[in-house]
Amino acid sequence: MHKVILSIDSFKGTMTSKQACCAGRDAVLSVFPHCTCICVPIADGGEGTLEVFESILGGEYRTISVVAPDFTNIQASYLILPSGTAVIEMAKASGLPLVEDHKNAGEMTSFGTGELILHAIENGCKYVILGLGGSATNDGGVGILSALGVKFLDSSGNPIKPCGFHLEKLHSVDASHMHPIVKECSFTVACDVENTLCGPQGASFVFGPQKGATPEDVVRLDRNLDHFAQVIKRDMGKDILTLVGGGAAGGISAGMSAFLRTELKSGIHLLLETVGFASLIQGADLIITGEGKVDGQSAKGKVVSGIGQYAKEYNVPVIVIAGDIGDDYEDVLEKGICGVFSINHLALPYQEIRHRAPRDLKDTIVNVMRFYRAIKN
Repeated sequence: MHKVILSIDSFKGTMTSKQACCAGRDAVLSVFPHCTCICVPIADGGEGTLEVFESILGGEYRTISVVAPDFTNIQASYLILPSGTAVIEMAKASGLPLVEDHKNAGEMTSFGTGELILHAIENGCKYVILGLGGSATNDGGVGILSALGVKFLDSSGNPIKPCGFHLEKLHSVDASHMHPIVKECSFTVACDVENTLCGPQGASFVFGPQKGATPEDVVRLDRNLDHFAQVIKRDMGKDILTLVGGGAAGGISAGMSAFLRTELKSGIHLLLETVGFASLIQGADLIITGEGKVDGQSAKGKVVSGIGQYAKEYNVPVIVIAGDIGDDYEDVLEKGICGVFSINHLALPYQEIRHRAPRDLKDTIVNVMRFYRAIKN
């Protein structure tokens, strides 16, 4: 073996992408000491996106006070690239880790992410890349858009609270007060799912439960997003119900598309294009990728499927290393993946096993490399 590419996503709460790639490189070199290992830290628009862009292109971080998902105040950062493009990670201002044990999808807002966008625009950024992964919200983007000046009004002409439960009070939309600079800007929304806004495969049913939504909440939130879409269609003339990827981050990509010059793009493909992944993998013997959990969703725009599709074009085998393997993980095998391996060696609770993760990841890759060496000899 002479060339291996390591491009592993972060294992949330356990390892950053860079840490996982470095542990994997050490494992490969312990078995193939003369091998060339190329580490490509990666993300799909969620946690770690800023760090990946900064490691590739450089840039300057800006930190400001914003509204947290639960309407408290927090400090959140975004990145301005040397080109003047702003890279904003929704999880920094409106992410699930910020609410810890107080998850409540219907009462959480994306307003703080809108404040990051507005700050970047007011500081001269005309192009914004927004990563949507890891959100705590299900508000259809009314939080972001409210921060940018759009008015979402009830039947009395008063602004509604910008969160998912209060969308049922929405009567009309007034975009005439939107910050004028926003209209001059372009947005690329890095979206890692293909789900539409509503229905059984929509934002509320698929992602609401992990954000604290009960079965009753899910039905209510889905109904509210459908009502939101109907008002948008009437007042703005935009149909957001059928938008592929519109259900990402609680419907934010759908909501933004109705008001802003927005392009939805696979987060993983955006990152892979940025690093020139197609050139890097030419002549490679093997690609090692992975993420915290691999299941049926991993085949729908996540890191491992994006890398698998690239590798398939160049006939490079790919193995996946995962913290956990869930239902329907086999779907990724249709995306150019040869095999999926869990790093968990012991049946322990997450809070105990997370501290072993870097060592267990390294051990797993060592064993895979030993097997690779045996079948190649």
